[in-house]
Amino acid sequence: MTTMPVAARPDALDDGVGRLARKAAALPHERRMSLQWTNHAALPEQRVEHLRAVFAAEMEPAQVKFVQGEAAPALRVTIEQTPTQIVITAAIPAEGSTRVAIEEVARTITGIDTVSSNTVRLEKELLWQQQARILSAALLPAGVNGGKRLVVLMEEALSIYGGGAGNWKVENTKMLPGPRQSPRSARGQLVVTGESDERVGVLLPGRRCEASVADESAAACANATAELPTGRLMALPSCGKQTWWLKSDGADWTEEDRLLLRNAGAGPDVTAIAELGMAGPVISISGADSGGSATVVVRDLGSGSYEVYRVALACSD
Repeated sequence: MTTMPVAARPDALDDGVGRLARKAAALPHERRMSLQWTNHAALPEQRVEHLRAVFAAEMEPAQVKFVQGEAAPALRVTIEQTPTQIVITAAIPAEGSTRVAIEEVARTITGIDTVSSNTVRLEKELLWQQQARILSAALLPAGVNGGKRLVVLMEEALSIYGGGAGNWKVENTKMLPGPRQSPRSARGQLVVTGESDERVGVLLPGRRCEASVADESAAACANATAELPTGRLMALPSCGKQTWWLKSDGADWTEEDRLLLRNAGAGPDVTAIAELGMAGPVISISGADSGGSATVVVRDLGSGSYEVYRVALACSD
C-alpha cells in the first residue's frame, strides 16, 4: 500500500499555540506577567512574533495582562525542534511555584521542512552548565586518543574536561598568572587554531596566555594587546563553498539574545539567513571541533547559570 504524503497546513502551529495557551489559562497563574519567548526551532523571527501574538490573544479570556518594562513574574514559552515534532512548552508562574504545559505539533504538517536544499540552519547541543561565571569555552577536536576535550575559561583559571556531553570529567585545572580582573568587568576569550588539539590560546585584557590541555604544565602569559573576537567564521563543505559569519544580536546583557548567521562579508544590516534564539545574553563565541561549528557561552536569565553550547551548521540533503 502506498502512503500518501501529509499535506502541510499553514495554521498548524497557530492551532498548537492556541491549545497551549488554553492549557496555560486553565492552570493556576498570576494575573500580571511578562511574556518571554525563546525560539530553538528553525522558525523565522516574524513567524515567532505571530505565534506570540496568537498566544497572548488566547490568554485574554483568562483575564491575564502581559506587561512590559516593569517587574512581573515571567511566563516563559520555549519552542524546541526534534526530528519529528515541534515542541512548545509554557512555564507558568503561580503563587511562588511554576506549572508547565506542553503541546506538540508534527513537523510534517508545519511546512518548515519544505525548504530549498541550499538552506542553512543552526542547531545546538548543550555541553555544560554551572553557576560560576564562564568567560569563554572551546570544544576541541578528538585527539590521538579519540576523545574530545572541553576547555572552560573562568575568571582566574582554565578547567579542562574529557569525555562527552552529559559525562564530562575534569582532567585538569590551570590557574592563570597575572593580575586579577575586576569581577564586574571580567572578560576573556579562548582561541582555537584548529591545528592542534593539545593547546589553546587565552585572550585577556592586556594579556595573552598559552596552555596545554594534554599535560600538567602551567599556563604561560605575556603582556599583549589583542581585540577579543565577537563572532566565528564557519563553513560546511556539504552546504557548498559559501562561508558564513556567526554573531550574536544582543546589545543588552539583561535580555534574551539570538545568534545570527550571515554570508561572510555581508554588512550587519543584511538579513540573516539563519538564526537561533538563546535563553539569555551570549557571552562569547569560540572555535569548536570543526569548521562548521562553534562553542557558545550563554547566561540563562531564568536559572542564572552559565551554559555552554555546541552550535553547528546543518543543510538539507
